[in-house]
Amino acid sequence: MMLPDFVLQAEQQEKFARMGLDSSALLSDAALQPYSPAVQLLSNRLDQANKLAKATIAEKLPCHFKSGSTQAVMPECYNVVASIFTDEFGINPFYAAPQPHLVPRFDDHSKKTFFVPEKSWVVRAFDACKSHREFAPVMTRAFINMTKKIDYLDAVRAVESANERLTKMEFRYTSTDEELCEFAKAKSAHVMRKVAAIDDTQAAFEVARNILADYGLAFRDELVEQKEKDNELQSLINRATNELWWRRALRQRSALEIERVARDLTIVHKHGQSYCSNFSLQRRRVRDQDNLSMMQNTIAYDADDESNWFTLNELAGKSISNPEIRRAEMFVRLKGFESIAQANDHVGMFYTPTCPSRFHSVASNKVNQKWLDADCPTTQDAHDYMTSMFADFRKALDKAEIKVYGLRVVEPHADGCPHWHLLFFMEKRHESTVTSLFKKEAMKDSPNEKGAKKYRFTSEKIDWSKGSAVGYVAKYLSKNIDGKHIDSDRSTTLEGTEAAERVVTWARVNRIRQFQFIGGPSVTVWRELRRIRQDLKEDDAVFNRLDKGEWLTLENVRRAADSSDWEAFCLAMGGVFVRRNDQTVKPVYQVPTIMEKLIDEFGEEHTTTLASKTRYGDDANTRVIGVVFKAAYLATRGRQWKTENKEKFLRGTKRIMTGVTDIFEVLEREGEYQRMADEQYDQYQQYLQRVDELTAFAFDESQWPAFVGAAHDVGYFDSSLDLCQ
Repeated sequence: MMLPDFVLQAEQQEKFARMGLDSSALLSDAALQPYSPAVQLLSNRLDQANKLAKATIAEKLPCHFKSGSTQAVMPECYNVVASIFTDEFGINPFYAAPQPHLVPRFDDHSKKTFFVPEKSWVVRAFDACKSHREFAPVMTRAFINMTKKIDYLDAVRAVESANERLTKMEFRYTSTDEELCEFAKAKSAHVMRKVAAIDDTQAAFEVARNILADYGLAFRDELVEQKEKDNELQSLINRATNELWWRRALRQRSALEIERVARDLTIVHKHGQSYCSNFSLQRRRVRDQDNLSMMQNTIAYDADDESNWFTLNELAGKSISNPEIRRAEMFVRLKGFESIAQANDHVGMFYTPTCPSRFHSVASNKVNQKWLDADCPTTQDAHDYMTSMFADFRKALDKAEIKVYGLRVVEPHADGCPHWHLLFFMEKRHESTVTSLFKKEAMKDSPNEKGAKKYRFTSEKIDWSKGSAVGYVAKYLSKNIDGKHIDSDRSTTLEGTEAAERVVTWARVNRIRQFQFIGGPSVTVWRELRRIRQDLKEDDAVFNRLDKGEWLTLENVRRAADSSDWEAFCLAMGGVFVRRNDQTVKPVYQVPTIMEKLIDEFGEEHTTTLASKTRYGDDANTRVIGVVFKAAYLATRGRQWKTENKEKFLRGTKRIMTGVTDIFEVLEREGEYQRMADEQYDQYQQYLQRVDELTAFAFDESQWPAFVGAAHDVGYFDSSLDLCQ
């Protein structure tokens, strides 16, 4: 049965579209008739194009062919994105993909307008989104949301720009962690091959630096300057050739760039995904689970006592890595500051500075035009602005010789732009000056923009009669740790724990320090002294150079730390305004050292102490090893800990015990225990015989000296048996 002409024409047009051809421009109506030479020719060309396309796909695209099938199987993300496009626009991008359309382009040189082929907006959007694995559906839905608010072509340009930022050479920041690890392995080996034949360290470093730059990685300028100064530039080259360093750097860079793209595509906002993207949140959950598994399966043991060991997870639970301990410590320190302020009649002030409007990506549920005009500042740009502004404020305080103490908390708006909360305590006479200086610095940038006077800077005086100053920041502390004791987030519709999880993810991805105490003594000394659980004995040799008053001062500092009394600790350390160099007790830092034995040409052995090196060849960083007070040094880290896989460690311990058991089995098998028992039995029989002889001669005094001498000569009194038994 012959098909109608219009059906054949539709089929041919679809084939031509797949080839990127316009059938109306190439064929006449006669050429579209069945079995015409033109149709046959184009069909042959179509078959050849399909074969070529299949070969190209097999070589370059991440897809495969089922065994026994000639049809390519595309990655799942391709199919998911195509399905979303089809459901939303009624167009399957797989079929629309090759079809170009002519668009005018004006050539400045020839002063003429040319018509050039260009992909349709559906194809361009699909190509930009399809290759980004789990992030591809996120980009696609963001594109669809943008088309409802802005022009289609502007939305296409946005996802194309995102695709360019997420793609560095052959690597995509959206790759899975397995792909990232494989890429890190390959690239570290590639850098090693490139620099291996270069003798000049500076030249080798430039080669490594250029390769890193291709993938968005770089060493900090100040780090490079320091290594050049210390003649340790080779250590940076060693980092660039290390697979683990590549993994860590790529993970950090990928997480940061993905979150920036999500914010630029207006995914992160109050009515969308608050504080951070769902993609970053899910990735963080997976990483946390992987880290938990690793810590549960890694142990730290005392090198001098291998029976003293813990899993890393147990140790983390005992440190400030535990959210409960972290929150408790901050509340203790804040409560201590508040007690000192009330005792000294100081005033408490609560400040909230925010960024200018251009740092906010969304305003009134719309893309902020000021943010677009400012070239879309990132979260880091906004935080850098706040840090610079606060540094200028601190300089103004120093110039005015005013000191404050308290806490700074950084948290994000729903669109990811940071703002700060600060609780400061100060002398009453400085209240107006501090507030005025802070407001001046906060309003220095674009002070006349809409809403600046109302929202840019707010201040509130703490009313002691209404409640504790800690209550002003309690919710901000919990929201930035784990969300405990918060029912719901006032800024969004999230519950307290959900909001806290997203806020912590935001801080980790953007590498932002959430909390910073201002003023007060060193918390390092506080934590180190809490490691000493016993009272300091006055007669201890460590304190022989201290008089009784000095010993009591040191013990008071230790007791205050041990009892979690921050107020007493501050007073014992010199007060809340004490300078670091004037503190009563100071921390001691030292570069870890190793002992090295050398034998000289005369055969004599010499022992030298060398600074420990990192795996990259440069000197290790200093570590806290104790505290010092006048002439007394207290070591707080006397044990040497080593780490090992838990299963391997337990297997080794079991093998040692098994070896001990084998020794006893050998003794029993060789009859050693029987021989020892027989020998002791013979001694016992001799003992009984001598008892009988003693009884027989008991009444013959003339025989006693001879008997005693004979007994001594044969060694009865040297027997291991006790004659009194």
